[in-house]
Amino acid sequence: MHFKTEDETDTLEGSTQEKKSKHERKAEAPASDLERDENLPFEEAGNSEADGSEPGGEADSSEPDSTEPVAEAVRTAGHFPRTRKYLVFWSCYFAAVLVFLITQYRQVVGTDLNDRKYGNLIFILLAGSVAVTAVMTMFVMQPKKLRGKNGKELKQRIRPWDFAIILAADICAFLVIEYVNNDIFDQMEFRYMALNVLGIFIMNMILLFWLNSVRRSLMAVTAIWGCMSIAFYYVYLFRGEPLQLIDFFSITTAATVAGSYTFTLTRAIVVDIVVSACLMAVWLNMRCHVIAKKLWGKLLMRAGIAVFMFGMYFFYLNVNWNGGLGILTDLFAPMKTYQEYGTTVGFFCVAKYMRLTPPDGYSVSKTEKIAEDSCEEESPNTTTATKPVNIICIMNESWADYRMVGDLETNQPVMPYYDSMEENTIKGHTLVCIRGGGTAKTEYEFLTGNSVKRFPGMVPYVSYFTHDEYGLARTLSAQGYETAAMHPYKGSNWNRYTAYRLLGFDHYYTEDDYDADTEKVRGLITDKANYKKIIDLVNSKEDPTQPYFLFDVTMQNHGGYTSADYTGDITVDGYTDDSVNRYLSLEHLSDQALEELIEYFKNYDQPTIICMFGDHYPTLPDSFTEYISGSSYDDLSLQDQMWYYATPFFIWANYDIPEEENVLTSTNFLSTMLLENTGLQMTDYNYYLKDLQETIPALNHMGYVNADGVYTAWQDGDTESLQAEWEYECLQYNNLGPKGRRIDWFFALTEDSGKSRKISGG
Repeated sequence: MHFKTEDETDTLEGSTQEKKSKHERKAEAPASDLERDENLPFEEAGNSEADGSEPGGEADSSEPDSTEPVAEAVRTAGHFPRTRKYLVFWSCYFAAVLVFLITQYRQVVGTDLNDRKYGNLIFILLAGSVAVTAVMTMFVMQPKKLRGKNGKELKQRIRPWDFAIILAADICAFLVIEYVNNDIFDQMEFRYMALNVLGIFIMNMILLFWLNSVRRSLMAVTAIWGCMSIAFYYVYLFRGEPLQLIDFFSITTAATVAGSYTFTLTRAIVVDIVVSACLMAVWLNMRCHVIAKKLWGKLLMRAGIAVFMFGMYFFYLNVNWNGGLGILTDLFAPMKTYQEYGTTVGFFCVAKYMRLTPPDGYSVSKTEKIAEDSCEEESPNTTTATKPVNIICIMNESWADYRMVGDLETNQPVMPYYDSMEENTIKGHTLVCIRGGGTAKTEYEFLTGNSVKRFPGMVPYVSYFTHDEYGLARTLSAQGYETAAMHPYKGSNWNRYTAYRLLGFDHYYTEDDYDADTEKVRGLITDKANYKKIIDLVNSKEDPTQPYFLFDVTMQNHGGYTSADYTGDITVDGYTDDSVNRYLSLEHLSDQALEELIEYFKNYDQPTIICMFGDHYPTLPDSFTEYISGSSYDDLSLQDQMWYYATPFFIWANYDIPEEENVLTSTNFLSTMLLENTGLQMTDYNYYLKDLQETIPALNHMGYVNADGVYTAWQDGDTESLQAEWEYECLQYNNLGPKGRRIDWFFALTEDSGKSRKISGG
């Protein structure tokens, strides 16, 4: 295409009026004539897209006036020049990328002598890529970009080779996210590689048709997958579980605790950043290719893609496409799914099961019969007639007992006071469904009696809480207790403001209710200060005999053990790792705080009962657990694997209760065990859980422990246990599900609760 230059303008001077008349006629031409003119050379066709105006819309103010000489308009048409501003910007851009790469030289090359040759090759390739991209974008691509008569960029129709570029970008996005996150990428089947690329390609096509720009869709995909690669890496590093869809609903929670962690770049992340930066430069300097130019075409295209997205959504949720492709989605170990089938495919496979769905064969009538039949079961009375004035429940953040995992030996005992508790104490371990994170799931199990094993990837507080929920708080409130929840950190984490209100708590105390000089370690309120606040709240009651229930979630031991702000005194014999020593030292501080709390209430005037349990094991190096257990996790038996989910618990009272040690239960049963030792009335659901515990004393997402102490995976369960599991899941779904279809009399405390049961032992 030839564009008139300034040297040619003198040939136009004699025909200015003629051109002007032609230009005016052109401006007055009907729309049909303008449409035909789109196929004419640029100098002759008035391309509305060149100046950013839409057919049928207002003309851009920068459009040359019809009386303006054509020569002036033609001077502005042609290729974009490389201005000084342009050269300075991109020179600084690529210089910044190169400086970043150089500062990360050690991360890229590595310290392992056997790996340095490969690292050096990666560094050279990255540096070369930056240089080549800089030359290509500034001196090859930019001069080929077209601009219209008003100086704005000229939009052109999409070309067939644009789709090849899109596919290449999608392949690159797939390779980057797997390179950063998948250690066994080389073992992935080719068909699943192709499926990942296809998934990214479909997303790119949706963006292309919605944004109507090849350039913008490429930029979006590069930015999204580049950032997601890094997010997946750090979430798994800090939590031990990969990023899932539910995490986006709890992004504020993640943001508030991010400061507790140390973010260290790796070779793969450096590659991701540099490659993404180079690609973004390429996309920004490519020509603007669009699908539709006219307004009606854009609207029709976006309406079509909206219909397509709706159809894809229906297909995605309701068709067993993953099973048909041979994908086995492991909801309890999603990282296995991500690694075997690809991060993109694995993410969408796990996200598919985010919805709350009823168990197979569920119906309200069947569930009502399960509830009615359970009331005919024989149930003993509670173990004591004493009704405590104060009920204190503490979920201790990351409180774990690694002696369950293996032979842990330290320079001094980690939990000496907990170990010494015997009088009026029931203690042992409780199975949970999470490791490394997901605190609110264990919290939900304790407060409601429901298990999260049916939706391991979901957090009920965030996903399913839309109406009032039954649980421990409402049961105690119905018996005259003032109810309060407390968390010495951000109150909005895990949607707790809403969740606690729906659970029936009267008050919710957060870090905002603590004094500014409250004791902290690693920037987090200590358990000692937390327990002092508990004591203050109990003592601040106007009437000391007023029944009071407090549920507390601690924060001191939260993950982020790489911070050098705290060292501690505990070390592991024969194993050296600062993060492990810090964690065990923090746990030792918790034990000291526990001693002060129990000793305070031992001689308290009012009957008081305290229950404490851990929410999950922390994320510590695999080498540590392999050192104390003598084996990798995957090589352990089911029983040994389930012990990675067995956190300590105790129920203690300053009045007489049965004493028991080495109890194994699960968190969904724990609040019922607590109520049994209060002399208070229980709901029919509590009685049901008590009866179920006699058949299945403990359970989690992996399996269950039967009355004989045998550990069994759910897929290997016997008929009786699986039937009990199904009935339990029906009741849980009814409890959590739509309010109008709940069996309220079963879950709520009424005057008749427990009266229809056969009673023994009393």
